[in-house]
Amino acid sequence: MRKIVYLLGVLSLVACTAQEEVVVKTPVISPDVMLAKIRANQQIQNELVFQAMPDDEVLDLIDQAKKAELAGDYQLANTNLSAALRINSSNPEVTQMKAEIALLQEAWLNAEQLALQSYQHGPKLGDICRRNWLTVHYAKMAQGQPMEDFELAKNLNDCTIVPPARM
Repeated sequence: MRKIVYLLGVLSLVACTAQEEVVVKTPVISPDVMLAKIRANQQIQNELVFQAMPDDEVLDLIDQAKKAELAGDYQLANTNLSAALRINSSNPEVTQMKAEIALLQEAWLNAEQLALQSYQHGPKLGDICRRNWLTVHYAKMAQGQPMEDFELAKNLNDCTIVPPARM
């Protein structure tokens, strides 16, 4: 009997000292909020921006993709953007739009890769450059590997060239 009481005492101590694993979740931002933040970072006043002459057929497909996205038909939006990329495979705007659709579909790795591809083919300046880096940031954050604040700030700052003040 004494052994049973002793055993129960030891077991109760072990039960009391068992460590509980506490899982701290990183706050998750919805894909819609991510995209709103990315697109809110549009052109800065007095910023120098360089853009290639757009192709009318590509512009039409982009317009159709935007309408499909607004209607929540991400598959159709993706189809239209893929068709635009068949016309111009290195179009950074279209590739970035595909990255943003991938964010909405929670295809984080694809979104990150497309944004980096857009950056590689793009002007590395202006609105699209900032959208590239913000997309990479949010895609990495959703994968539990956010960019360091200083790295993101540097990349965003490098995207902006303000012309010299005129006197």
